[in-house]
Amino acid sequence: MTILRKIGGVVGGVLAAGLVIAGVETAGHSVARGEAVFALAVAGYGLGALVGSALCTALAGRRLSLAVPIVLGVLALANLFAFPHPVWFVPAAAAILAAGWWIGTRLAARLGAG
Repeated sequence: MTILRKIGGVVGGVLAAGLVIAGVETAGHSVARGEAVFALAVAGYGLGALVGSALCTALAGRRLSLAVPIVLGVLALANLFAFPHPVWFVPAAAAILAAGWWIGTRLAARLGAG
């Protein structure tokens, strides 16, 4: 596997995850208010991690797919300091990012891409 494919897999996985998260959060802000918006954000993180990790696994392999939830976690921390979040948000986001990665890598492997 070439280095360009590995880099492309990680970058593509992070971009795909970001698009999924942006879509879920955009839809969530239009239909929810209050803490429900944060719950939808957590769901978006999970779906983003799943899609991004599956894509990265397919292109770059399972080991490198761990970069997707790590990058998403760093970006989530930056978001956490931008404005107040509920206390439950951090553990929920961490758990859902890990679960999304785990399911995404298994899904890609099951489809024969990882």
